Amino acid sequence: MQKNWIGDIPNANARDYQRKRLYSAEDACLWEEKMMTIKEVKDLVYKISQWAEIAPPKLVTDENNIPYATATKICLPAPNTRTALFVAHEMSHVINYNGNNPDHHGKYFAGTYLKVVKEFIGKKTYNNLRKAFNFYKVKYLLEFEN
Repeated sequence: MQKNWIGDIPNANARDYQRKRLYSAEDACLWEEKMMTIKEVKDLVYKISQWAEIAPPKLVTDENNIPYATATKICLPAPNTRTALFVAHEMSHVINYNGNNPDHHGKYFAGTYLKVVKEFIGKKTYNNLRKAFNFYKVKYLLEFEN
């Protein structure tokens, strides 16, 4: 079997059963986002790390890479990957990989992603993403409801 991930991720052989549905839900939301500077990205990564009580991951911006995240690193190689939502997605992987249930794009990741979006991007984007998750049947676990 060919490796389909980059770096050292936990639970690497677990089936990523809802990746396509989650990506479809993201695509359906038609985000209007501005590209962030590297400093803005670093600041957001730090804030999310503090909120999640994890060490900030190393940020890689080498344009010869593809976007990815591990428990200790995120790679945002091109300016179009440096948006708040993209950072929220990759940081949700970092949080998920540092937790007890690393499941790539599974229900634990998706719940974490929704929480990060609500906290750092806003309620409107959170509501839109949650509706899209429901439409595309993306499973997620939320431990909060406010």
